[in-house]
Amino acid sequence: MFVSNLVPSVASILLVSDFLVNAAPCRPPPPASKLTAADLIQMGALANCSAETQFPAECRTAAQAAPFVNQGFNKYNITTVGEKAALLSLMLFESGGFAFDINHSLNTPGQGTRAELTFPFILEYALDTPSVAAQARALAGANATDPAAVPADTENAIRALVLPDALSFASAMWFYKQSGAAKTGCTATPGMIAGLQRATLPGWESYITDCVGTTVTDARQAIYEQTLAVFLAQTAAAS
Repeated sequence: MFVSNLVPSVASILLVSDFLVNAAPCRPPPPASKLTAADLIQMGALANCSAETQFPAECRTAAQAAPFVNQGFNKYNITTVGEKAALLSLMLFESGGFAFDINHSLNTPGQGTRAELTFPFILEYALDTPSVAAQARALAGANATDPAAVPADTENAIRALVLPDALSFASAMWFYKQSGAAKTGCTATPGMIAGLQRATLPGWESYITDCVGTTVTDARQAIYEQTLAVFLAQTAAAS
């Protein structure tokens, strides 16, 4: 529902976007500037939450989301158009344009944030965040190193620690840059970083399959290409 509202200014550069995601240019596009609410709306974020009646407390408008998305990119030093488009499109896809931040299925307790991290990563994120680490450690107790042993109610309580907007909207950035035992996220994945920074389709596909660990689909690719197109329009306007 949030991949079909391309505006003329974005549609006019889709040919350029198609070239970039399918080719391997010699150098990356210029760094992206800060996102505005208007940028996010063009990418597929919600302009308002009035129609989101199922989980209204979780919904965030583009205007509400923009400062936290920018903050997340700054915190984890993510500056290139290709990397920003990949991470942001993931969050837009997983959260329905920022309509929700919890997986409400009874089969997936503890899953959430705008990137819909599964519980093992939710626990790791909480333990890796100084402002909530002590609370997460106290809740997990002896199971802090064994996420599979954490009871469902406790999983949800730990998830709540990383749902505030400043953490939830930075979840994809943390996962990309700092998750894992080595605290290097996905940055050691061979060839992926260079491909993402050059905004190539193979780079994005590697991010989805080798970093996120899921399947490339037409719906995911459409949101990525739409998000990338807006970033490219933004950088073109600034040059």
